[in-house]
Amino acid sequence: MKQSIYFLLIILSTVNTIQAQRPDKNNRSRFATSNSNAAETQLPDSIAAKDSIKQDSLGVIAYRLTDKLGTPYVAPMDTSWTNFYNRSQVEGYGTAIGYLGNTGSPAQSKIFSERKESRDFIFEDAFDYYRTTPQNALFYNTKAPYTDLSYTKAGANVNREERLKGVMTMNFGPKINVGGDIDYIYARGYYNSLSAKLLSYRLFGSYNSDRYSIYAYLDNANNVVFENGGITDDRYITNPGYFTDGKRDVATKDIPVRYTETWNRVRGKRYFFTHRYNLGYYKEVEVNPADTLAESEVFVPVSSIIHTFDYSDNRRRFISHDAGIDTTFMNSYIQGAPNDTTESWSVKNTLGLELREGFKDWAKFGLTAFATFEKRQFTQMDSTVVTADSILAPDQSNFAFNRNSFVHDEYALTIGAEIAKRKGKILTYNIRGELAILGDDIGEFNLNGNLQTNFKLFNKYASVSANGYVKNVRPAYYQNTFHSKFFWWDYDLKNMQRVYVGGDVKIASTNTHISGGVESIQNHLYFNNLGLPQQADKNLQVITLRLKQAFRHRALNWENDIVYQVSSDQKVLPLPDLSVYSNLYVKFKIAKVLNLQVGLDAHYQTSYYAPYYQPATMQFQNQNEVKVGNYPLINAYANVKLKQARFYVMMYNVGDYFIDPNYFSLAHYPLNPTIFKMGVAVLFNN
Repeated sequence: MKQSIYFLLIILSTVNTIQAQRPDKNNRSRFATSNSNAAETQLPDSIAAKDSIKQDSLGVIAYRLTDKLGTPYVAPMDTSWTNFYNRSQVEGYGTAIGYLGNTGSPAQSKIFSERKESRDFIFEDAFDYYRTTPQNALFYNTKAPYTDLSYTKAGANVNREERLKGVMTMNFGPKINVGGDIDYIYARGYYNSLSAKLLSYRLFGSYNSDRYSIYAYLDNANNVVFENGGITDDRYITNPGYFTDGKRDVATKDIPVRYTETWNRVRGKRYFFTHRYNLGYYKEVEVNPADTLAESEVFVPVSSIIHTFDYSDNRRRFISHDAGIDTTFMNSYIQGAPNDTTESWSVKNTLGLELREGFKDWAKFGLTAFATFEKRQFTQMDSTVVTADSILAPDQSNFAFNRNSFVHDEYALTIGAEIAKRKGKILTYNIRGELAILGDDIGEFNLNGNLQTNFKLFNKYASVSANGYVKNVRPAYYQNTFHSKFFWWDYDLKNMQRVYVGGDVKIASTNTHISGGVESIQNHLYFNNLGLPQQADKNLQVITLRLKQAFRHRALNWENDIVYQVSSDQKVLPLPDLSVYSNLYVKFKIAKVLNLQVGLDAHYQTSYYAPYYQPATMQFQNQNEVKVGNYPLINAYANVKLKQARFYVMMYNVGDYFIDPNYFSLAHYPLNPTIFKMGVAVLFNN
């Protein structure tokens, strides 16, 4: 592994050196803002580090795309050296994350407002933090070839977790950009029969001119998780002396687990592109005679014809060679060892017509109409009855099935419209409505909007925004129908109605970010204590309040993120009342070239009945056996930046030394014990 990393570093640095030697006469024009590619300007997070490597100094701009219509907007790049250590941890994805203990393992946010709607292929949801989608994929525009490569590792050789992540991109002239990125995780794990392996890569490119633009990528991901179902007795963590007569702790690899030799494998690929043709005219503009590169006329787009194509297919396999795994489940619907397989594919085509914002002084907003046609197919195991007696079994507990193929096709036609004002510093807004008028999704609708106003307060930017949505959401396919050895259901679930209203305030001068929201859900869908989908029989309300506050005095910094949640029914939707992240550190320079950050951070949640991750369905199901929380996960770290290199060292979960151990992330899934972690990232931009 080490030799491969060193070899890759040499190749990338060589490529960048060669590319940097090419003369570039068009660097300036690459960053000229044209109306045909207007970006949505966003205020940085109020707690964002002031010493981030600026995009202008790097000569790189990153973009993300809006859903379906593919409108580009400027996105932050992960190049800040402050808190670099945290972005390599699973906990770095949010204030409160529940996962199995390994990097790359299934995970779910404990903050309800951060959870996304389920995909039709629900097995992907567990890897959402590691998946590339058209909404989180980055595209670039560079002055010079840009490469960012990072490597992190944790623990000793036997239990080591490693991650290699990198992106490389370059421009060919002012209009064309191509690149690729990769993410490789190999986490051997500290607990028996628990490891994770992930490999994903993406090739992407874009072309931008006055009349035509296109953004495209192909993505491939392969996740393999060695499943153990959690430990058999939580006292191996909370009270290890119970099993050893108080003589010594139990080694993590010696803790009994629910099953062994069991795997989940989820594979997926995606082909995506969005392109548009702009209709408009050229107009003359005044230029400085001394500026020989300035153009005397600019293109003004009036309208755009948009087409977006999105194809994805996914496969999932659950297999086990554990002879005793049957005893851990109530039912067994298929003969033989577990070998559950299912797959699906979908293709979406969106056609849109946009009247562009700002082509005349009176055109204060943009207006878009669009239609999306989607075709989906699902294949899973079907059943045939083997014994006549089994037909009469009311609980289906003794059904025996053969594996046959069951194919289900769906389609949907959705129409929508959007009104948006993305230009301007004082007021911006976006309102979009969608309605399924034909097919299996008929009646499903989504109306959402946001409004933001920006102003100066104490010579720094502040903003106030409001957002909300009204949705009628059809349950995902596998929530309605799922066939496997241990779980088998065919339901006709009701649509879920969701109404949300929220807002936030950002004050840069005080490093304050306050947000909150209220959501009401009818027919809330969850997985019950038996691991089966179930809908709540009454309306559910969730209230969320959040405060991000940073204090800075010279070298001393203290950053805090506090989330308070109220669930109207903790049995249906269990949530921690309070989730806190706090980071106390000092930051300074040595010899004017070495940047150093040294500190402690902690994650804390109040105790609650946290979900249990069920490997047979890859879902997070409710449980009422044990509470999780009321334990601070404390990390000590040193973070360093030297020129274009960032690196860190840290001790993870140091509270294990002086706090009664109760470091569970999910029910029966403990976090890793105290371990040493380190990482390095090198930026090539020449």
